[in-house]
Amino acid sequence: MGNTNIWSETDQAWVTRYRAAMAGKHVPAVALEERERELFNAVREADLPAAELFGDASTLAADDVRELATTAEAVRTSERGSPRHTAKDAGGTLIVMGIVTTAILALRSGWSADINVAHLILAVSVAIPFIGWIPARALFAAGRSVAMTVVITTAVAIALAGIASTAALGSDHIAARAVPVPLLGVVLIIPGVVTLVWASRMRQHVLRTSWDDADWLQRLRGGLRARLVPATTARGHVAEIKQALAASDTSAYEEYGHPLVLAREIADANQTSRSRLWWLWILAGIGWPLVSAALVITAQSWGNLTIPIVVLFLLASLVTALAGWSRRPWAHKR
Repeated sequence: MGNTNIWSETDQAWVTRYRAAMAGKHVPAVALEERERELFNAVREADLPAAELFGDASTLAADDVRELATTAEAVRTSERGSPRHTAKDAGGTLIVMGIVTTAILALRSGWSADINVAHLILAVSVAIPFIGWIPARALFAAGRSVAMTVVITTAVAIALAGIASTAALGSDHIAARAVPVPLLGVVLIIPGVVTLVWASRMRQHVLRTSWDDADWLQRLRGGLRARLVPATTARGHVAEIKQALAASDTSAYEEYGHPLVLAREIADANQTSRSRLWWLWILAGIGWPLVSAALVITAQSWGNLTIPIVVLFLLASLVTALAGWSRRPWAHKR
């Protein structure tokens, strides 16, 4: 990204809004740097403020995104198939879980709490599927459904074993008494912080460029499956490409590029795929808060906080429904 000091003080606010509007919009860094250089040179040559020359920064950014954003960058940054993205997601999840656990302990026990071995094992057992889902989702997005199944199965098996051992252990085993809750909170968020620091030091993900045709076709098939393209449509695309490769001297990568990029382009052009992905997002976003609210009411372990917590879950479900409705695929033709 261009140096912020090269822009005049008058234009600093404008360019900051422009960069904020461009952030996370799947525009390659090289293209973004070149575009900002063009804008700066135009401002310098015209000797006019950027706002006067280009108008609203957000409007210009929206136009630039439509021109500069690429599917390859979307796959690289949003498919979460890279180790760095996976580690960042895991770190963030661990921090959130640590904060929530600390809040629960503070509400129930005040400034100090006893550490029950059974409760500790249960908490870890419940956390494992949430953490396991992160690499599983990354593997699924990368078209590696077999590896995803192995990760999910392993996480569920460990969680069930932990829950079973908790039931057998009972609640009489205390690991530590009167432990300060703030200290516990620090201990609980340390793994997440360490994971985020580790992720920040990892190299930026670069899309793979070396493929043999069999591996390429397998990943294309997996990528289409991950984007919920109808099975018949997916098989048709794979068969068509396989037939074309048989009559060609070039490799699949040379002819069609990265398999996950092609899979996303095919899926984005398919109405059924877009509808299925939308429904999956809606059902998960609405269903999880509703199930959580039902569990809180059933457990009746939150006392006076039961109703406020249930209301928060219901509001989260409502917000997801409203946000999802504005993104419904049948209202946006492609």
